[in-house]
Amino acid sequence: MGVPELASDRGTILLADDEAPLRRALARKLRADGHEVIEADTGARALDLLVEHDVDVVLSDITMPDMGGVELLRLARERKPDVPVLLMTGAPEIGTAVKAVEYGAFEYLTKPFELSRLSASVARAIKRRRLAVAERQVLDSAVRAKNGASGPRSTGGRPVTTGTLLAGRYRIARLLGAGGMGTVYEAEREDLANMPVAVKILHPRLADRDDLMQRFRREAELVATIRHANIVSILDFVAEPDGPTFLVMELLRGVTLAQAILRDKPFSERRVAFVASQVLDALDGAHGMNVVHRDLKPENVFLTTLSNIADVVKLLDFGIAKLLSEDDASKLTQTGTVLGTPAYMAPEYARGEPASALGDVYALGCVMYEALTRKPPFSGSNYNALLFAIQEKQPEPLLALRSDVSPELAAVVARAMSKDPRERYPSARAMRLALEPWLERAAAVSKSAPPPIGSAPTEELPGSRR
Repeated sequence: MGVPELASDRGTILLADDEAPLRRALARKLRADGHEVIEADTGARALDLLVEHDVDVVLSDITMPDMGGVELLRLARERKPDVPVLLMTGAPEIGTAVKAVEYGAFEYLTKPFELSRLSASVARAIKRRRLAVAERQVLDSAVRAKNGASGPRSTGGRPVTTGTLLAGRYRIARLLGAGGMGTVYEAEREDLANMPVAVKILHPRLADRDDLMQRFRREAELVATIRHANIVSILDFVAEPDGPTFLVMELLRGVTLAQAILRDKPFSERRVAFVASQVLDALDGAHGMNVVHRDLKPENVFLTTLSNIADVVKLLDFGIAKLLSEDDASKLTQTGTVLGTPAYMAPEYARGEPASALGDVYALGCVMYEALTRKPPFSGSNYNALLFAIQEKQPEPLLALRSDVSPELAAVVARAMSKDPRERYPSARAMRLALEPWLERAAAVSKSAPPPIGSAPTEELPGSRR
């Protein structure tokens, strides 16, 4: 059975931009191309319209007052994962571009751009969406015909949807999010009292690559080996010949640190010390097992609540972690290969030097800097410019951005971010000890839990649950 022919490359476009003149100009062009255009002046309004309407493409500006385009992208992908999202920006930054790719942006348009390019991009996105929908309909019809039933069965080659049963025991409930390596769903383990779990499924297009399959399996093995309270627990790993390859993780309720930074005011000294100290505890556990994370960033630090204590950390995504003790024959990556998110990459990584525990210390310094200032320490107009800045430039002094931060805490962050690894804290444990004064001060000020994440409703992110 073939895929039905696609009728048209015209469709319904959801256009989000807070600048009314530009939004109207873009809408006129899209309508002239034959599209129906739904306009939104805020990210929140765009999300409401996305739920209310059958939309083929979302076109959003990166910068809006209530919600950035990258955040809109993430939430849109959660609600309607088959709808392509195109992002526009007049101030391109490599860090934002990387996040856009991680969250699954269809395209990243830099202003000013020719309207003909916009037309072509929208047409491609519509065709991609309709082809995906048509292929899914054909596959669903074929599976129903083969099984002689309409209810969900174990997947085999079928795309995973709500109700799909994986490995005979994990029933998919809903999509939580998508990343570069896989897609994360909430599920229930039917053979164990319907226990709620998070299922991270390797993208089918990556399943035939032995190196990525090894990396996916390595993530499960490394986390299972470390077994630390501040690292998300891996409960199962399944790789069956007639089904998808996936990890099963504990299901968390809360937000990532990236979400908290975006949503809340800049972190207080006590709050950043409390979060960072837990990350360092997790890193100390990993480093003690000769494992370095190599991709520490706000998106991989999850904040949850346990026993009425807020901001409890769960470290996520050991997908590119590395065993320091592995020999050359078993290495998944070699010296000279640059892996990790550029904005938080240690200078020696940017030069292609081997990974070390001190690279994780550096990355946490960058994360603390961003939590305190709401901006990453380095940026660049392109990938090479960012790598150059990381290696050769100094970030804007933290105290110039936050005069209320103590020089002592600024010094802790600066030491962690030293260009020379020998000038950083010699270990995660040593840096954890340097943060003790702020933790003791917090305990002396109040016997209550650390400051809550914020008054806004809890967000749902990959690995989370309401």
